[in-house]
Amino acid sequence: MGKASSSKKVARAARAGGRRSSSARQRDLLFPGVIGVIILLGVALIAFAANDRKSATNVAPVVNQDHWHAAFGIDICGEFQPAVPEFESPIGIHTHGDGVIHIHPFSSGGAGENATLGAFLDGAGIKLTDTQLTVGDQTWKEGDQKCDGKAAELVVAQWKHVESTTEKPAIIRRDFTDIRFREDGEGYTIAFVPEGSTDIPKPESAANLAQLGAADSGAAATSVPGGDQTTTTAPGAATTAPGDTTATTAPADPNATTAPTTAPGG
Repeated sequence: MGKASSSKKVARAARAGGRRSSSARQRDLLFPGVIGVIILLGVALIAFAANDRKSATNVAPVVNQDHWHAAFGIDICGEFQPAVPEFESPIGIHTHGDGVIHIHPFSSGGAGENATLGAFLDGAGIKLTDTQLTVGDQTWKEGDQKCDGKAAELVVAQWKHVESTTEKPAIIRRDFTDIRFREDGEGYTIAFVPEGSTDIPKPESAANLAQLGAADSGAAATSVPGGDQTTTTAPGAATTAPGDTTATTAPADPNATTAPTTAPGG
């Protein structure tokens, strides 16, 4: 009996040892697997961060370097809406209420591949999807409103050199907020028009884009298309609004030119 009992104990110990060995092997295999996953995730995050930095610092428009302007307007059934009111932006994509998108990135959020129409619209408080446009308390939605009794759609018309070109624009029909600003002098009209329309007008600011861009540095006199005329002289000189007998002096800007110009109609 003693021998049998001893044999049973030895057998149980062997089985237990086998189970422990199997479990230990599983743990030994699991640990390096987890480490491998962590390493792969780390490499992926580093690559993503590097790519993001590259897109923000090496791809135009570049932070504190490029200063672009794009004409912009919103056309609803053939009628342009008032210019987007002036607003400032921490990323450097904004407007002065002049019908122009001013693109001079202050941070990576407005530079490179992040310089998009969506970034401008976010700052302006305008909501745009592939089928709906909301400006203030007004909304235009495909399927809800019509133009001249015809079914209407949302499109974005894009010009490469809006001030000088006579070519028709590219018509973009989706992913509007992902549209990138790629160079100075572009033009964009968000249009709610009869389905299939391609004859989209340029923004009203297109004809004076260079002049309005010059005014952005405080060098030229401007008037917003369709708006009240305002005459502005170079920094360091007196600035007088029509009908105002009090003159104010703007801060001197060493980079500004001194020859004032006046927009058509001034």
